[in-house]
Amino acid sequence: MVSIVGLCADLVLVNGKVVTVDAEDSIVEAVAVNNGRILAIGSTSEVMELAGEGTEVLDLGGKTVLPGMIDTHTHPSGAAARFGAIDCRSPPINSIKEILDLVAEKVAEVEPGGWIRCVNYNDIKLVERRHITRWELDDVAPENPVFVSKETGHLYVANSEAFELAGVSKDTPDPPGGKIDRTEEGELTGLLYETAGRLVSNLIPPQSVSMLTEGLRQVWNQFAEWGITTTHDASGHKCAVKAYRRLLDEGHRKVRVLLMMRRRLEDGTDVLSSLESLGMESGFGDDWLKFMSLKIMGDGSGSGGSAAVYTQQHRGMKDLGLMVTSPEEMKELTARAHNAGIRVSIHSIGDRGIDAALDAIEEAQRQNPIPDMRHRIEHNSCCTPKQLKRIKELKVTPSSSIGYMYGIGDDYVENFGPERLRWLHPHKTMQDMGIVAGGNNDYAVTSYSPFVQIYEAVARKTRTGQLVSPNEAIGIMDAIRLYTWNGAYLGKEEDIKGSIETGKLADMIVIDRDILTIPPEEIKDVKVLTTIVDGMIVYNR
Repeated sequence: MVSIVGLCADLVLVNGKVVTVDAEDSIVEAVAVNNGRILAIGSTSEVMELAGEGTEVLDLGGKTVLPGMIDTHTHPSGAAARFGAIDCRSPPINSIKEILDLVAEKVAEVEPGGWIRCVNYNDIKLVERRHITRWELDDVAPENPVFVSKETGHLYVANSEAFELAGVSKDTPDPPGGKIDRTEEGELTGLLYETAGRLVSNLIPPQSVSMLTEGLRQVWNQFAEWGITTTHDASGHKCAVKAYRRLLDEGHRKVRVLLMMRRRLEDGTDVLSSLESLGMESGFGDDWLKFMSLKIMGDGSGSGGSAAVYTQQHRGMKDLGLMVTSPEEMKELTARAHNAGIRVSIHSIGDRGIDAALDAIEEAQRQNPIPDMRHRIEHNSCCTPKQLKRIKELKVTPSSSIGYMYGIGDDYVENFGPERLRWLHPHKTMQDMGIVAGGNNDYAVTSYSPFVQIYEAVARKTRTGQLVSPNEAIGIMDAIRLYTWNGAYLGKEEDIKGSIETGKLADMIVIDRDILTIPPEEIKDVKVLTTIVDGMIVYNR
């Protein structure tokens, strides 16, 4: 038994199968916890020696224990802000008519001129397999501005009332990093790509801190049910930080958060300048809320066909895609952040977009070599051997959206085509090259537990059963590691979390079956029975 001498346990988990995810993938029977930390691991008899009169004993009855799940790229505050909007996610929504009916119902509930928001929309999952048009939205909401967001958050549809309020007409030029879709005659279709969406969305009244706090409470409850004990927020902003702080002050401590702060707020505030002036470096904060990096939007969306690629895409704009942030500006921002001791997390989905991000990181390191910065590529979707070699050389840490494979994998299959799919989320190759990658499903872009995502890393199947690059499949222990130790490494926290080892934070989950021995098709059905954060039980099924 490995233990801290002289301490008595607050909580012991006994008679189980504890998958520690340590360097040897050790499996033990029991764990002891004291003051939010792992006190000991070992056999049941050994651990029970640390139990005292006030120790809570959790008899696992042979159940499996894993380290708490670490999802390395989510949008909790964005998900919280979606509560109250019309949910268009498919399933259960199957058609444009159903969406229009929901908009019409909402029109009857709000005053004329009141905004109507629709979220989680995806054209490819509808029976019509096309986008809603502004004219269809006009028919059901002639006096209300309507703004529809695709589930990826990179593509939008607005109606005529919304365009009129925004001052957008057929003569409005495309903004940098965006595109306004038009008919052959130049009329607005309603469709907006990337930054063009801000022409309208900036007019929508923002959520208050109180509303975000209540929404986040629901998100944290969902995460606890899924076994997520740490998440990396990929869209950190001041109201979200206030809401996180408010929940912590209330004692609602279910999820630890690492922040990727947006580089610019809606009001134009340059966040990087503020961070520089404060002397803020990556790692500032505590074990519950910590600043990790500057978030830079690189290219567009693989689902929507706006990712930056070298050969034409088959969806959306059907071209080489968009750079939301120009390569020149990306280099300037990355160098500034790097020199200030701030890591960067660069959204990069297409191969051309990944190269642009790597160019920026490489230039920053050339000018000022700093070891172990662990700059990040977010999503890292279409990543060929050329990019993988550079990632390895630059010691970049990718947060791979392998979780996309289930929810929007069919979109990617259609958009990228078979040749590029060979290098979609290439986890086996990254593993063989010694690249440490984390995993995510970009919640709430897709909304599945980490076990669906782990299933994807093992099975490589979309929700309709399409097999995608099976030669990039990895084994179950390696897939678990994506969401535990590797996730901790991406946050520079592998010394305090990611495995069940003495002295580490007591973040663990109990699951309903032995994930190491069940058939691969069952992995996605794994349910969490108990979630423990900081040594406290925060969820019981």
